[in-house]
Amino acid sequence: MERLETIFAENKLRLTTPRKMVFLALEHSATPLFIHQLAKQCPQVDRTSIYRTLELFQRLNIIEIIHTGFKKRYELAGPFKPHHHHLQCTTCGELVAIDTPRLEELVNAVAATNRYRLTSHHIELHGVCPRCQTKS
Repeated sequence: MERLETIFAENKLRLTTPRKMVFLALEHSATPLFIHQLAKQCPQVDRTSIYRTLELFQRLNIIEIIHTGFKKRYELAGPFKPHHHHLQCTTCGELVAIDTPRLEELVNAVAATNRYRLTSHHIELHGVCPRCQTKS
């Protein structure tokens, strides 16, 4: 929470109770959350405030957005959670965090080969999870 307070202070913004509640819901979640899941986790916060908070968090680089078809999932970004990517099942929607140093090395090598200085990257892999494979 201290890092969040610092970000808000540096940007001369108020860290309101609804903003704290949304942050805490994201912080305590093991997986990225859909908006309806956030609303369930924060029943005292109206949905409009949740959307506005997420927009603000995105501008401040506090969250990452994971696109799931036409829907979005939200999770904390660095420095709040370690950088990682996801495997997503196209059948059931399961989302698995992957942290593979070799993938990061490859991303950096591609950037270096093209003389780019990376500022960010986001990788989502789509496929069918083992559970859904056995069902079909």
